[in-house]
Amino acid sequence: MSTVAAVFATEVPWYTGVPTKLLNKTTLIAASTDHLPVYTLTFEIPKNATFTGRAKPHSEVRIDMGDVVKMVIPNYKPKSYSMSALRDDEFDITLKVYPNGRASGFLDRLQIGEEMNTFGISANRSRQKGEYVGIVAYGVGITEGLPIAKAELEKGDAKRVVLLWASRTFDDTFWNEDIASLMKQYPNTFKMVHILSREKRDGCLHGRVNPEVLQHVFQPTDSEDARFLSVGTKEMMRMTDEYFASNSFHMPKHHLIPKM
Repeated sequence: MSTVAAVFATEVPWYTGVPTKLLNKTTLIAASTDHLPVYTLTFEIPKNATFTGRAKPHSEVRIDMGDVVKMVIPNYKPKSYSMSALRDDEFDITLKVYPNGRASGFLDRLQIGEEMNTFGISANRSRQKGEYVGIVAYGVGITEGLPIAKAELEKGDAKRVVLLWASRTFDDTFWNEDIASLMKQYPNTFKMVHILSREKRDGCLHGRVNPEVLQHVFQPTDSEDARFLSVGTKEMMRMTDEYFASNSFHMPKHHLIPKM
């Protein structure tokens, strides 16, 4: 075998990732007969790691641009998770654990101090700034929706940032202190709206997201300068784009971070 062939034969594929240590596990919603558990896992950012191909260092993941971290699940595949926070030496992912879930089950069983392979990857998106930003988060999609809302507030381009969170019940929500903190920090800019499908509660909308709900929640002064984003399953996001289009907000023209 030639030297070149030997190098290619022994080279580790870029999607293998690098060992990443679990530092902490925080319970946001405890498991019960009515609710699936939600946890925040804190990982140490690998030091002196080498990334090739499409893989990128964790420290270069752009939460505000929809970048993700790939968690390499043994005997399965790399699974995408949004970073819910990125700090100098560590990052968080926040996830719901599903019954018989290959990826979420493995992450749930991972013990503090243990390692698994991970890598960052670009979502290949661009940002279209606007004075009005509306975000729809379905369920655990808030783990991407709220960090992006926070990033938009910090950038200062938008005069109004409205986040609509669709949940079954209020007990399915979390991060309420973080949301309250943002509302206090940006009282004239940030608005949080809850819509609950299985509970009627004061201060919350009731029902499911539809064009009428979006029209009620999102009311930009200048429709041309409005930007929107939805976070959920692919079907939910496609459906929401259609809802926005029926309200004359067509994608990708009005998308906050459209695909390039």
